[in-house]
Amino acid sequence: MDISQELKKYLRGEKFSNSLTVDLDRDSLEAASRENVITEIVTGATVIHVGCSDHIPLIRDKIAANKWLHKLITDNSEKCIGIDIDAESIEFIKRELGYKNVVHGNIITDDIDALINEEWDYVVFGEVIEHLDNPAEFLSAFREKYGLNVKRFIVTVPNVFTSKNLKNMLRFREEINSDHRFWFTPYTISKLLVSAGLNPEKITYANLMSLGTLRLISRKVKRIFHLPVKYPFYYFNTLIVTGTLK
Repeated sequence: MDISQELKKYLRGEKFSNSLTVDLDRDSLEAASRENVITEIVTGATVIHVGCSDHIPLIRDKIAANKWLHKLITDNSEKCIGIDIDAESIEFIKRELGYKNVVHGNIITDDIDALINEEWDYVVFGEVIEHLDNPAEFLSAFREKYGLNVKRFIVTVPNVFTSKNLKNMLRFREEINSDHRFWFTPYTISKLLVSAGLNPEKITYANLMSLGTLRLISRKVKRIFHLPVKYPFYYFNTLIVTGTLK
């Protein structure tokens, strides 16, 4: 989904509507994981990976499943440095896993020479924004501090427009990561990024949700007959937004 110049007028506050209608993707989409989409984008690039760690008990399992994002970025980029505020996890990654390209610190308040003294193609905020109390303030501070050093950004957040969330709503319940502060739509994450001074350009849907029995049968039949297997946007759990820092 490309973010049109007309839509950007609303994102920047140049135009206003109390009932703005945003057309979402009408085409069915091929299944893609967040990790694969990001890896494809950053291959051969220089990358800052913000929030590079994970819960310690999960890291080895994710590596075994080829889903630990920092490993994938490290293996495919020209150069990568990971930053995380979790000192224990960073120490585990260094000591137990042998990664040297990780730093413990606060990317906003700490002066990290490796970032300031070099130029970077991308900064990746993977599943970070929804955990912050003030994401626009955080992103704006990052842009002010590193805007001359970093060309482009990748932000991933949960997609509120899923059929699973609709089913939960109809059952009068919410199912959510208890540390999340926000749900996002394509418009609201774009509005947030623009309010922080960033320039979102494109939104990609990723991470196919669990399929029901009929969908699984349909997928299997299509694969037998070598037919394309695609899904509408509301079957994807994650929004991946890319753009420039200015």
